[in-house]
Amino acid sequence: MRAGLVLACTAGFVLLAGAVGLLATQSTRAADPQATLAQWFEVGELPAGFDLVEAQVLARGDIVVRIEHEGEGEEAPRNTPEEGKDSEPFDWSTVPVGAAGSAPREAIVAEIPLEHARAELQELFEFGTDLAGDWKSVPRSGGKRVLERGRLDWGELAAPYVLEREFENGGTFRDTLRVNLSSTTTARILITRWNRGFPASRAPVQALIAALRPR
Repeated sequence: MRAGLVLACTAGFVLLAGAVGLLATQSTRAADPQATLAQWFEVGELPAGFDLVEAQVLARGDIVVRIEHEGEGEEAPRNTPEEGKDSEPFDWSTVPVGAAGSAPREAIVAEIPLEHARAELQELFEFGTDLAGDWKSVPRSGGKRVLERGRLDWGELAAPYVLEREFENGGTFRDTLRVNLSSTTTARILITRWNRGFPASRAPVQALIAALRPR
């Protein structure tokens, strides 16, 4: 399996990671991605360009369905940090930003075991440091900041979302947008990730969840 978006169960939290083969090492068995989504949602046609890739059941009981956006190719590399400058101020508002409105590179839809759900949903949707427009508050060495919190229309419901940016030492960044698709009896999330240097956008995520209607 190529490098990409995978789930890592680290310190009890479900987090995105770029480690090659992590799904394979933590998986206990493969599952049918189409059938898995059909068990969870009223599934419509995915937006153009998005393809189901695989589904895996992890050792802890998490079930993960992976979706890719076709034609993405290799992702741009991180910049090389300048030596000896980690302590110097850096204005992240000046870094290059790609065109707005692009589709996410890849996504996962995951079901979290209920015994772990409360803590992990809090970590993913309630915690985190808000940027609040203060670009200079992020050190040159990088870090994560929440750019936006809100809700997306999801059938007759309003699903909470968080848009988070990971600032990478060297002047690059990666955006993720997470959506809470849980109910009173299930804990499910959608996590989408954009190509390095491109800003996240709500519109393609709205289109994705429109194809995964709540039952």
